[in-house]
Amino acid sequence: MGRALLTGLLGLALAGVGAGFGASALLLPGCALVVLALIGACWAALAARGRLERRIEAASVVEDEPCPITLHARLLLPSPPGSEIVEPLTRAPGRPVGWGRTHRLETEARFPRRGRHVLEPARFVARDPLGVASREIRSSPGQEVLALPRIEAVRPTRAGVNNLSALSRLTGDGSEEGPRVDFDTLREARPETPLTRIHWPAVARTGTLVESSLLVQTDRRPLVVLDASSPSSVDALDSAVRAAASLCVSLARAGGCDLLLPGERRPSHVDATLAAWPIMHAHLALVEAGGHAVVPTRLGRTGAIFWVAAHGAEDDGVAIPKSLARGLARFLVTPGPATASSAFTVAGCHGRRLGPASRRTA
Repeated sequence: MGRALLTGLLGLALAGVGAGFGASALLLPGCALVVLALIGACWAALAARGRLERRIEAASVVEDEPCPITLHARLLLPSPPGSEIVEPLTRAPGRPVGWGRTHRLETEARFPRRGRHVLEPARFVARDPLGVASREIRSSPGQEVLALPRIEAVRPTRAGVNNLSALSRLTGDGSEEGPRVDFDTLREARPETPLTRIHWPAVARTGTLVESSLLVQTDRRPLVVLDASSPSSVDALDSAVRAAASLCVSLARAGGCDLLLPGERRPSHVDATLAAWPIMHAHLALVEAGGHAVVPTRLGRTGAIFWVAAHGAEDDGVAIPKSLARGLARFLVTPGPATASSAFTVAGCHGRRLGPASRRTA
């Protein structure tokens, strides 16, 4: 309403000068400006009586993907020409609207970074035809959209390996290891225990029948661990989160995997149907810098370990916990371009196999 106020004050000043100095030629334009300011202010105020609703098609959307948005304005009186709808999420100028009591705008927004985004309210700006006065209607504040990390393809760089599942089964000499049986603990043999399960060295030492108990199937699943404790930058953390999400989806589709997020003490399982993936995807979107990967001391694994770190170094400062020491293959995944030692690339990160020399345990 500032322009209407200035117009009215200018009209009063002209009328005052005309009356004070007997300049009748100034009285008419002065009064006209005052009347114009009053009409414009009243028109804009009445035209702005109504509601502006913003409807977002989805509460969550993958980063950089379009999010459909619909704006619907319902007014008490027809809006004058010159009014417009402004959607700040599109970073575009306001869209002019014509004469009418209802207006609808369909558009889309994109969110370049993951995380929870609190949306700035949309605006309907009602103006009089001459642009002297304007009033606004705003949509409801506090609307939120969760931007999920983008899923990208995992591209093995090693010759002769065409997928991540085969890569995780490679042994130290480069050959692929077939199915194997792993044993967990020894216990007193049961009557139905087959002879192939009897641990004969223990029988020789103790004189008691002792059997080897097989590891549970969950121990042989690949495990993806996200370490956000010391990110080198915000972009590096986002790349690490995208890499962890991409690895999890790729491994889950190949038969299932586990995902351990910062601050959690127990991995979450994602099977081939990806039934649990929407929840894990949302948790990944909210990962913040400084989160430590809490690995239980008795979490024995025989499947491949993918340690995704956001600090950008190769393996400096990375300590693989002792409870993960039995993993068939260990990969350190960090932000940055591929190198000669990289086994695969994903989401702006590269993964390299940790050999015996670089396996440091905590």
